[in-house]
Amino acid sequence: MAVFVTDGNQRAALAVVRALGRAGIPVTVGESRPSSLAGASRFCSKTVCYPSPEAGGNNFINFLLEEFSKRQYRVVLPVTDISLFSIASAVKLLPPGLQLPFPDLEHIRRAHDKREVLVLAQQLGIPCPRTLTVEQGNNLGEAGKELGFPVVIKPRVSRFLRNGHWASGSVQYAIDQKDLIEKYEMVSSTLPDPLVQERLQGEGRGVFLLIWNGELKAAFCHRRLREKPPAGGVSVYCESLPLDGDLVQKSYELLKRLEWQGVAMVEYKLDRRDGLPKLMEINGRFWGSLQLAVDSGINFPLLLYRLAVGADVAPQLEYKTGVRSRWFLGDLDHLWILLTHPRVFNGAEVAKVPRWQACLNFMKFYERNTHYETLRFDDPSPGWFELKEYLRGGIRGLLSRSKGSHAH
Repeated sequence: MAVFVTDGNQRAALAVVRALGRAGIPVTVGESRPSSLAGASRFCSKTVCYPSPEAGGNNFINFLLEEFSKRQYRVVLPVTDISLFSIASAVKLLPPGLQLPFPDLEHIRRAHDKREVLVLAQQLGIPCPRTLTVEQGNNLGEAGKELGFPVVIKPRVSRFLRNGHWASGSVQYAIDQKDLIEKYEMVSSTLPDPLVQERLQGEGRGVFLLIWNGELKAAFCHRRLREKPPAGGVSVYCESLPLDGDLVQKSYELLKRLEWQGVAMVEYKLDRRDGLPKLMEINGRFWGSLQLAVDSGINFPLLLYRLAVGADVAPQLEYKTGVRSRWFLGDLDHLWILLTHPRVFNGAEVAKVPRWQACLNFMKFYERNTHYETLRFDDPSPGWFELKEYLRGGIRGLLSRSKGSHAH
């Protein structure tokens, strides 16, 4: 009853491996490098090194199909968008009995299309940021005037297959019309039809759901306490919240309209102006703060596995609140940005936190009900692996900057 988990260097992959491995399920971890974060876990039974899925082409899928023919797997769990898209596109080639517990490729594409999700959300009465689609880069001046600066330039999809290779884009912030035109052209050159959106400030909220055959099987709510970068990004310190019945129902209705199957995170931002949670996007896969849900009592990977193999799973909506999860090295990056970019980072205004306060917050190494995400006493190797990779990356960065300064 083995499970194959892709993208072993993702924190979500580590959470999946630990959640399944503790339940006695054999887990194989794949990554495009011989060693990986999740592969270092004592709960990983086997590791494989496959061709990078980001390169496009058929090498990644061909490798997986060969691996699946050599060993009997029951479930395959893609962790990143690219792996999910790639495997879903080849689902008919998977061996009989091997389950991909996600919807078909067309429904995956719909859920990952931010424009389509926002249009559908508005039809359902879910509050959203004011958003404009600028056709072929025209009317950018009107977009800036209507939304007010600064504005957010957001790729319509996070990943896009172009000329056989996967392209990825990042969110950009524009402070005036000239900045908007330049950054819009930069984003659209990589990922077509980006969205221009008003910038919201406020706390990030996440609703984690598991839907199976249209039925809500699990739900969980959390808030982001610190992010990287500070103005908005991945969660580095987060907390479980009591179940918000209204937000869960809205998220459930949205995913049902998209005919979603499996796990997903529906992301909101609490708008400081009116206090309303406004929809940002759907992550139709396992998410970075998955470990928090598991620590709080909702084991999404195990529930998804059991559903995929045909087990009867009762809905799980109760969990511990006030549980916190800290990604230590991500939190260190958060602090570094606050110290070195006190006002603006990547065009966005950095959170107004005094430097001394930021340092004091970081130095709170022990707090009640706080779990370190990758650093675990009962599974220490992933934490050490991550630390070594972090230090290597820092040294490479220093050497690169040193060479650049000498060249000038």
